Amino acid sequence: MKRILGSLLCAGLLAGFSSGAFAQATRTWVSGVGDDVNPCSRTAPCKTFAGAISKTAEGGEIDALDPAGYGTLTITKAMTIDGGTGSGWGSVLNASIAGFNVNITTGTHVSDAVVILRNITVNGASQAPSGLGTNGINVIKVQRLFVLDCHIENQTTTGIHISTATTASVFVRNTDISNTNTGIDATSSVAGQTAILQANNINIQGNTNGVLIGTNGFGFLSNSFLGRCIGGNATQAVSGATINIHNCQLFSNTTPVNALAGSTVRVNDSELFDNTTAFGGTAASIQSGGNNKLAGNTASITPTGPPLTNQ
Repeated sequence: MKRILGSLLCAGLLAGFSSGAFAQATRTWVSGVGDDVNPCSRTAPCKTFAGAISKTAEGGEIDALDPAGYGTLTITKAMTIDGGTGSGWGSVLNASIAGFNVNITTGTHVSDAVVILRNITVNGASQAPSGLGTNGINVIKVQRLFVLDCHIENQTTTGIHISTATTASVFVRNTDISNTNTGIDATSSVAGQTAILQANNINIQGNTNGVLIGTNGFGFLSNSFLGRCIGGNATQAVSGATINIHNCQLFSNTTPVNALAGSTVRVNDSELFDNTTAFGGTAASIQSGGNNKLAGNTASITPTGPPLTNQ
């Protein structure tokens, strides 16, 4: 009897350890040949991001082992998802839903969560019979989101849609967005809460709109290329919003810089070539460094806002 009880106790302990291992790991893995019933370990990976998230601890990381499609995901806790460092290529194919929803609702860092998305392609397949990808990345609630070395394409609405009720900072670097209605937009629905976009070395081409800073939004755009945004605006700020544009190339757009009344748009050391209307909107809302280059544009207003000066 003692031996039987001892065996049952050991089995129970092993089952408990096994269950715990399945539930929480700081690093988990996905593979195109994995299975979501697995513990998502290096040797027994899961198949999808959605299968791995429940087995990944808050603040942990999901890594892709090989090139594959890993499915859409709602991110509810602080974490990192890496689709390609040292492994190849991680893709998300989204139709009728967002590729990633970032909405932090759980964990000890629910109010100050950091999420990192790195080396991932999000394809909405908007021209496929079953396509209709909406937003590549839909940001609802997070303190800081980093989008690094990603590709977002073929979305019917927005590449990165930032619409929050709390202050959120979204950092985008080395990322390209193509064939969407809007590349990136940023708004906050609550006064005093700011949707902050800081984008460096991004490439936005072939969209209707590029970077739109909306209500309670604040944007920084540097060292970036925006081309062929036709029918809309390559950059725009609404009343009360601010966007700073530095060392950017804005070529062959309908309106590369549109400053609505009451906005603040600062443009420094940038090139606006072969657009329909170079500077558009309200002249008093545009502050120029006096070192921008304009050529080949059909029309342009002359900025009359306070000049940017050297101190």
